[in-house]
Amino acid sequence: MLQAGLGDGRTFLRAWQAWRENADRPRRLHFICVDSALLSREGLIQSLAPLAELSVLATALAAAWPPPLAGFHRVHFDAGNVILTLLLGDARELLPQLVARVDAFILDAGSIARNPAIWSPDGIRELVRLAAPGATLTSNTAAGGVRTALGDAGFRCQVASDAVDLPALSGIFDKPVPVIAIRERRVVVVGAGLAGTLAAERLASREWDVELIDARPQRSVAAVGLLRPIANLRDALNARVSRAAFLYALQHYRSLQHDGYHLAWDRCGVLQLADGEDESRRFEAIARSHGYPPAFLESVDAERAASLAGCAVRGGGWWFPSGALVSPESLAVASLARAGARVRRTAGRAVDRLERDGAHWRALDAAGNVIAEAAAIVLANAADAQRLLPEARLGLASVRGQVTYLPADGNRTLGRIVSGSGYVAPLPDGGHCVGATYQHDDDDSTVRAADHRENLARAETMLPGFTAGLHPLPLAGWTGFRTTVPDRLPVFGATAVEGVHVATGLGSRGLLWAPLGAELLACQLEGEPLPLSRDHAGAISPLRFLS
Repeated sequence: MLQAGLGDGRTFLRAWQAWRENADRPRRLHFICVDSALLSREGLIQSLAPLAELSVLATALAAAWPPPLAGFHRVHFDAGNVILTLLLGDARELLPQLVARVDAFILDAGSIARNPAIWSPDGIRELVRLAAPGATLTSNTAAGGVRTALGDAGFRCQVASDAVDLPALSGIFDKPVPVIAIRERRVVVVGAGLAGTLAAERLASREWDVELIDARPQRSVAAVGLLRPIANLRDALNARVSRAAFLYALQHYRSLQHDGYHLAWDRCGVLQLADGEDESRRFEAIARSHGYPPAFLESVDAERAASLAGCAVRGGGWWFPSGALVSPESLAVASLARAGARVRRTAGRAVDRLERDGAHWRALDAAGNVIAEAAAIVLANAADAQRLLPEARLGLASVRGQVTYLPADGNRTLGRIVSGSGYVAPLPDGGHCVGATYQHDDDDSTVRAADHRENLARAETMLPGFTAGLHPLPLAGWTGFRTTVPDRLPVFGATAVEGVHVATGLGSRGLLWAPLGAELLACQLEGEPLPLSRDHAGAISPLRFLS
């Protein structure tokens, strides 16, 4: 369902309520809105207050209301089965970027002033591109120009005979559109790190059966990781995609916790410190030029930064008040718990090669035994994905990283996550995690005292005096390997090889990229509206390496 103009969301809420009350409802309701402006959360609450019959749903909508940042926003409700996708900005730019098949259009006359492009010939052509066979259309305007344009485009329209105060228009899309058949809902996911586990959960939420293959007998992850978006002066592609990923990750983690899966995370905020005066001025210019809402990002001076951190800092920087601390192990456990029996994890078996057998892909071990098979396969096994599919030319690299755990100490406290030349994050037990080293061409998985020394020095440059009295030798830590890509964007989507998909390349930002990438992959396999624009989905597609 697509509505021109979100307004205060009451049409969405009524559609949601009707979906709830319909015994024969489809499993999921996708509701897409295109609007040029967004009410404040306070304005939304005030506008919806008189609608007592929708109060429960209105409260849920207000809690998940996105900040006024242009682009695609996706929010899930009702255990993920009601999905709101908001396209915020100019319809002339956004509609051509929407990948969806729409079976109902609601054209609000009030949206004409806010987004007249929807009613233009080009806008109506976009509606035709999006229309499913037999798509319906309703509008609270029956203006002759609108009726004629819709009729010329293939909508058989009529003015409703029972209209009293305002003419109303209804229509149906007559022209045939090819229907894309969905294959069996069964998939093999190779790799059970963040990318693979979250992809498995998102596919399970669409009623896919997932064979999740983990080469490791046991998971090994850092105690915590941080979540914050990217910002830069040009508002480059990585920054724009990261905003969508950040906002989606926040609501994804919130829903895991809200639905009772006990995700260990804390929206304590992230303070990113500038490295010297030049970078401090650049940070200020970036925050000023893009006009970010304070709830998303604000520039802070040294005094404010020290107040936020609760200790001495090297200077000012950026404050991300919604930045978060997440336990990767807790995230994996919560994701698999929500996926339930639809995900079957096989541990301790490495995939040696892939083999095509008719319509199916087989994942084979070194002895040639079949571990699992399905028509679709997702390679989420980090840098090893390029070994299994060299023709994709993924350009992946493995980079070693070590974190250091500082013991709890009442004299060493930190109110927020502090990042900059690495990061320092509070641990649930009162200690701290410091990281992380970044070493190419280094496959040593042991924890090294030399790297602890490097991490302590990194923390000390950001927080003077924070590591006083610590010696690297007795400290605990963890070593892992990031999978990096030259353009520093993740890799999610279908490859040029039929039935083979990829979920990898998370680099140092797995907690940022993995939720939205997994949602994108699930939507592509299921044939649902994409959570990202066409261009942004293409920017993280594995096909970009073939151009």
